[in-house]
Amino acid sequence: MKPLKVQLSPVREIFGIDLRTLALFRILLGIYILIDLCHRARDLVAHYTDAGLLPRAVQMDFLYFSTWSVHLGNGASWFQALLFLLAGFLAVLLILGWRTRLVTALSWLLMLSVQNRNTFILSGEDNLALLLLFWAMFLPIGARYSIDCALDRTDRFSKNAYFSMATVALLIQGMSMYFFSALLKTHPIWVEDGTAVYYALNLDYMVTPFGLWFRQFEPLLTGLTYYVYLLELVGPFLIFSPVFHKTLRTVFMLAFMTMHLAFVFFLEIGFFPLISIIMNLTFMPGWMWDRLGRLLAPRTQVPVTIWFDKGCDFCQKTCHILKIFLFLPSLPVRAAQDDAEIGPELERRNSWVLTIGEDRYFKFEAIWRLVGLSPLIFPLAWLLRRNVLQGAGERCYDWVGANRSRFSGLTRTYLPWKDTPAGFGWLTQTLAAIFLAFITIQNISTLSWSGLTLPNSFIAVRQALGLYQNWTMFAPYPEMNSPWPVIEGELTDGTLVDVYRGRKGLASFDRPDVVSEAYANYRWRKYLSNLEDRSYDDSHHVFALNYARYLCRSWTASHPDSPALSTFVIYFQVEATPPPGSDREISTQAIWEHNCLG
Repeated sequence: MKPLKVQLSPVREIFGIDLRTLALFRILLGIYILIDLCHRARDLVAHYTDAGLLPRAVQMDFLYFSTWSVHLGNGASWFQALLFLLAGFLAVLLILGWRTRLVTALSWLLMLSVQNRNTFILSGEDNLALLLLFWAMFLPIGARYSIDCALDRTDRFSKNAYFSMATVALLIQGMSMYFFSALLKTHPIWVEDGTAVYYALNLDYMVTPFGLWFRQFEPLLTGLTYYVYLLELVGPFLIFSPVFHKTLRTVFMLAFMTMHLAFVFFLEIGFFPLISIIMNLTFMPGWMWDRLGRLLAPRTQVPVTIWFDKGCDFCQKTCHILKIFLFLPSLPVRAAQDDAEIGPELERRNSWVLTIGEDRYFKFEAIWRLVGLSPLIFPLAWLLRRNVLQGAGERCYDWVGANRSRFSGLTRTYLPWKDTPAGFGWLTQTLAAIFLAFITIQNISTLSWSGLTLPNSFIAVRQALGLYQNWTMFAPYPEMNSPWPVIEGELTDGTLVDVYRGRKGLASFDRPDVVSEAYANYRWRKYLSNLEDRSYDDSHHVFALNYARYLCRSWTASHPDSPALSTFVIYFQVEATPPPGSDREISTQAIWEHNCLG
């Protein structure tokens, strides 16, 4: 029997990231920003304006001196909406990969700004998203499947494999979340008792209906407790293992992703699973892309060429952009005038030319024929070839063709060719190394036994850049109380109302069937649970007062034809999570009485 040979993978492979993976990372980050903005925009007035529950003056009293926010510059809804639209526009440019590094930096600035506008609705997902966007600034995330890539005439990124200090930093940042979270899980319910998942799934104000059903299987919950703990503790090391690297990298990447998918079914924790899966996909190795590339080959075996009008800047760049976004990167793009037959054909038809084998196609038909060759979006060709769209497509093409010179002027200004290599040199990598050391020191400081105390100058930099690290989700143990609000009020005519639900009648103190559904969404849950937490100390009156004022304004706005809201009391029903086998107990906490007319 031959002895087993163990090969060690090189450091460049272990800590490198494929450029196609970075492109996926860029696109998913842009999509995440759009989803996050749409979700925030639902409560734009309530959460981000002076007419909401946290006026700027109140928020600024709780910010560190180096914390900043453009969103704090004006408390009007139009100003916040404008910043939201700008962030959304930048997210679209990030997805398309236009001037990627600049757009990434601006997107990071606006994300940090909107988070600092209302820090009492933030959770782990916001922290992680901001960190991923920060590290993206140090990486060539626009080197593949982007407008920048289509216009790049250098050979700076000729190979897909990419290794730098920034790739090391991004991958270590991702795994730090799990490893330090495991180290912070110091309570006996994690290792000695194995009941942590039991307590997490009995945190009713966060548990989904499926989680309510699933928690009856207590022996299974014990196994899941040990699985989650060991995955977070050991997985970050094995995913970087030089031995059996490809296998272990794939196994643990999928293991972390499936854990977050389980969170989606069990817990109402916002977009944390989504941004965590995006982070885990940065570990997607190049061999997966190579295999996908073989499966997604162009849908023809005959030669295909795109011919453009020589001297038309807009025409040439459009052809290069098309082939990138149709996933046809090897498709040749040539000037029609270089061919004795194609050139006169282009002039006669006033159209670009697509040749597929011996066949030639022009104008809008050439577009849907080219789309039909795409290995991914070819079904769109079926829609484009419908008669109702073909006529409109031909007219649109003719209009664009008649204005080619104007479009060429715009592309020269806003879509210039890239003739110099992208700047990801020694300065970028040095900064990445410095910030990697920075976040590592901060993570170590969160461990009580480390004895490490951060100086004020360190904290000032952390707050200014949004590099906060403290991965305490369910650490040292899950919360043990599930609160939900009950707000009992009275109108000026003596009518009793349920202020929280915005309706007339007595407010119910009964436990809802699904407690998590008592909250409009997870950001409201975060704010109101913060309000309940602070009701046990002396600072709660600031939050309770401003929330109460917001409720007065909201009632008036939503009930213009009814008597005004006069007085109300904010209560929280608080359900303590019992040990396994014990009965539940609910207590009532009155935290604020308010007079809207006083």
